Amino acid sequence: MSSPNTTPDYKTLYQELQAQHQFTLSQISHEIRNPVALINSFLQLLESHHPEISQDYCWNKIMENMDFLKTLLDEFPSFNNSGKLRMQKLELTSLFREIVTSVTPACQKQDICISLEIVSPIPLVYADKTKIQQLILNLLRNSMEAMSTKGSIICTLQSDEKNVHISVKDTGEGIPDDYRNTLFEPFITHKQEGTGLGLAICKRIVLAHNGTISYTSMPHKGTEFEILLPVA
Repeated sequence: MSSPNTTPDYKTLYQELQAQHQFTLSQISHEIRNPVALINSFLQLLESHHPEISQDYCWNKIMENMDFLKTLLDEFPSFNNSGKLRMQKLELTSLFREIVTSVTPACQKQDICISLEIVSPIPLVYADKTKIQQLILNLLRNSMEAMSTKGSIICTLQSDEKNVHISVKDTGEGIPDDYRNTLFEPFITHKQEGTGLGLAICKRIVLAHNGTISYTSMPHKGTEFEILLPVA
């Protein structure tokens, strides 16, 4: 019989908490899936009634992001899915341009200037397109949330013989010292409405691609996340 003063097994408690969160995420994914399916059906019905809309740029972007959302929901039931990959040869330059274009309207609403700099020719990488898209969007959303209004986000791509270097740099508030030890830990968040999964998923995606992720940050001056992915 254990003593009432026995030290709690914090590792076991942490694992149980993780399991509870993962179960909750699976439930949320299940509940979101039905309205997303309905929205997608109505979008397809609208296109069948007005086929000319398929030529509209904004419409095509809506449908592309709907496909992306459905793909995420298919892979969202477990946090561990961030390490499961569907690999293909991937051209990062065009993917980055598409993503920057898609988030530009949201940035403009916050008076944030977002730009993409291609420093050198970027070779193909062997990667999961959906996961890399999720990675980039998570970092961009993190940067946008770091700025209440105004500022800039600079995305940079460059390569050497072995790796592609990805940088997402913002002029936000920076990361407080107290947050840094747990920055990539799952389910630990310092945001009022955060899940604590964004950067944790980023790290798992990068590690699954045999890459590395790091950051530098200065209070009230901004943060830069740097990612290295091996060349295909």
